[in-house]
Amino acid sequence: MGIFDNAAELERKANLKKLEDKRLAFAERLAKENFAPERMLFAQRDNGGFVAICRDNGQYVVIVGPGFATDEEYRMERMQALDARVQEVHVKSEGMGGIFGFGKKAEIGVEYVITLPGGDEVTMPFVGGRNGWMERELRKNPLLSTKRRKGDANLCWDMTPLDSAGAYKVREVTKKYFGE
Repeated sequence: MGIFDNAAELERKANLKKLEDKRLAFAERLAKENFAPERMLFAQRDNGGFVAICRDNGQYVVIVGPGFATDEEYRMERMQALDARVQEVHVKSEGMGGIFGFGKKAEIGVEYVITLPGGDEVTMPFVGGRNGWMERELRKNPLLSTKRRKGDANLCWDMTPLDSAGAYKVREVTKKYFGE
């Protein structure tokens, strides 16, 4: 038995394969639908999944990706108009501010709360100290690639972690998508 053959590692690998299988099936479905947005903005959710937004054929498109080791599936919603509100996030650090594992780091940034058709809401966070983000052009979009990703099956691994300064810089990028 090798060093990485314990039960937890085997389960992690199985969950990654399941996640990549879902992504690949979704990408193939989108390819058949000729879904090819010029740019897409991604934000990592708390459960390890993501929310993405783009424009395609004059419509807003919101994609919610499954979290790691969850039973969620990919969800895609098309909308003529975007119903979104922005919430400022300011959480003070506690204890030693997360240093050496003590206390909690500060969180600063914004969250966009998007109301989907049917009334469901999805939050797209851009919060320093909490999550990551990325913006990709069509040709470098890891979600839309119909090739299997070896070794980095979780799309969120491609995202850049946000620090406090970066959380506000990303507001300039979000203006293209949310029109603020």
